[in-house]
Amino acid sequence: MHVGTQQFNTSDKDLEYLARHGVFNKNENFITFHREYGWDVEELAQKRERCAQFGIDMEMVAIPVAQLNVDGGGVPNFMLGNYTEGDKEIELVCNMVRQAAEAGIPAVKYYLCEMENQRTESKPAGRGGSVYSTWDLEEARDREPRYQTPVTAEMNWQRITYFLERVIPVATKYKVRMACHPCDPWLPPGYRGVDRVLGGAEGFKRFIEICESPYHGVNLCLGCMAESSEAPRKEVPEIIRYFGERKKIFLIHFRNIVGGRNKFQEVWPDEGVMNMHRNMQVLKEVEYEHMVVPDHAPGHKDPESGRQAFAFEFGYIKAMIQVVMDED
Repeated sequence: MHVGTQQFNTSDKDLEYLARHGVFNKNENFITFHREYGWDVEELAQKRERCAQFGIDMEMVAIPVAQLNVDGGGVPNFMLGNYTEGDKEIELVCNMVRQAAEAGIPAVKYYLCEMENQRTESKPAGRGGSVYSTWDLEEARDREPRYQTPVTAEMNWQRITYFLERVIPVATKYKVRMACHPCDPWLPPGYRGVDRVLGGAEGFKRFIEICESPYHGVNLCLGCMAESSEAPRKEVPEIIRYFGERKKIFLIHFRNIVGGRNKFQEVWPDEGVMNMHRNMQVLKEVEYEHMVVPDHAPGHKDPESGRQAFAFEFGYIKAMIQVVMDED
């Protein structure tokens, strides 16, 4: 396993920054999306080659899920049960999987969420004036229903299965790993009229049994797993073990939280409720072999705050990997 990133583009400035911090693997989010056919293979290949010039492997690319809906909404039609438009979106996804393979990129990141991420006001401030992404269900209980018609768990699973049955065979044919990210955060059934099913480990356990394939797996976000748990410190290592032993983890988001289910803040990795050393030990034990990325970082008021924050997180992950790999 190795440190990676999904936050920086392929400019000289960003690639030099990554190489300077020893980050030689990346997911690329910044690819031009063409509604008619998806991506340009030439652009994918050029970006991959630019990364290679700095010693960086562009080993994953992200499907622009929030741009698939022709009407401009952030939720694609296939997750709304509208298959007239949804079939067109799914064909675009299938084509982008083919395009990634043609460009020599072996993995794709995506998500299947029926509703946008939910957050509340960030308070209180963290150490050194840090700003933490926050969710407090009590502060958001009165939000309006997301849709006129409630979305049940059964409806959600039907839509997810419909997508997987059409996309996973294509990914398998072209040998492209499909890494699905959880819906963030875990939400109680019926919140805003929606039964969210991919907010935590239990949903993912069912998810990986649909369309069984070695190319069908998860982007296991440890922050999301903690947010969905009653006892994150104890439960998250076992979640890693469950999916890792089945070789279903294709990307790790390595972040920590304070709090737990229904009330949490995303914090610096060394100050949260999880033992991140233990989490990394389990990744080693299950022989995880892909990227470990910081995912998010707390904000703060200093200039170049993002680069400063991620430099800390890259170093933390690199040191943690080195420690566990040197342990007997």
